[in-house]
Amino acid sequence: MLSASSSKRWLTCTPSSRLESTLPEIKRPSGAFDVSAEGTLAHSLAEIRLRLHYNQISSEEYNREYEIIKIHNIYKGYSDEDRDDFEAHVDNYVLYVRSQIGDGDTPLFEQRVDFSDWVPDGFGTADVIILSKHKVRVIDLKFGKGVRVEAGGNTQLRLYALGAYSKFQEDFPEIHEVEYTIHQPRLDSITTDTISISRLLDWANTYVKKQAKKAWAGSGEFVPGDHCQFCKAKAQCRARADYNNEIAKQEFREPPLLSQDEISSILSKASEIKSWLGDVEDFALGQAVEKGVCPTGYKLGTTSTHRKITDAQFAAVVLKEKGLDESALWEAPKLKSVSALEKLAPKGQVVAWLGDLIQRPMGNPKLVKIKDTTKEDFS
Repeated sequence: MLSASSSKRWLTCTPSSRLESTLPEIKRPSGAFDVSAEGTLAHSLAEIRLRLHYNQISSEEYNREYEIIKIHNIYKGYSDEDRDDFEAHVDNYVLYVRSQIGDGDTPLFEQRVDFSDWVPDGFGTADVIILSKHKVRVIDLKFGKGVRVEAGGNTQLRLYALGAYSKFQEDFPEIHEVEYTIHQPRLDSITTDTISISRLLDWANTYVKKQAKKAWAGSGEFVPGDHCQFCKAKAQCRARADYNNEIAKQEFREPPLLSQDEISSILSKASEIKSWLGDVEDFALGQAVEKGVCPTGYKLGTTSTHRKITDAQFAAVVLKEKGLDESALWEAPKLKSVSALEKLAPKGQVVAWLGDLIQRPMGNPKLVKIKDTTKEDFS
């Protein structure tokens, strides 16, 4: 329950993990690209290329695993250019890792680590661990291209480093420093932070252990912040709603009543409000689509769409046969829209001529406010 990847959240907002355990997984919107699966695929490719280079697997094993990657739905769905781009970014990361492994170092890939001495059931899998005489290094691949993640004070990598040190301290008794790096090849970002073993253990013993105990019990206060981004309760959390409502109270005051410092504070938190509103909207829409439960005063509708011509070339032939000037049908390189074509003929004729060649795509689901017809309009 208390994973390293969610540690920033449960270390700050200790009751959140227990609350999350009572909620279903957040479903990916229909048709949305599976970013998580792509990240897993990138990690798999990086792992086998590193293992092959350091003779931890044979060429036959590598080829077998590579073929499995190539038939994955994500990989098959790429265009040739996308595949080249995907593999180039993975290779960028692989070359960086190789550049950090010196003679005499012991590299470990996709290494399971255990930090349960400080966190109940605490374990995880580190992408890369490099063990040397005086230092342990942890390198983490973040394949997303949306959010830049900094290594400085990163709790996930600190916990991985803690687990690595705990596991290998007898074999490497002179280790006195930890270095951890986040590599984001698609954002051209590499950030690194260091901490001494003594400070790392002090952080774990005096802070992590205490917060983890609260988180395991589900006690403590809910504390909203940027760590809410991946929380399953983010759309329903009352503490987050109260926090953003307090900000909104300031934001909706008349600007002349605000000081420059207040305006600065509001602007700095505006993205949090927008994110929260988006999360609430997504949650409400998901409940309406999946369970038929709409918020009071709303119903499920669809977005409006424009009419489309399914076969432009055939439609052009039909309209030409009906006497329309072919040169007037096109706005190179596309056939004009249905509404534009209708202006070239008597009302209703273009639709009648083209018939089933004109279709209106189904709109996406959306929540629509129900008009209150019980109220009289005196305007």
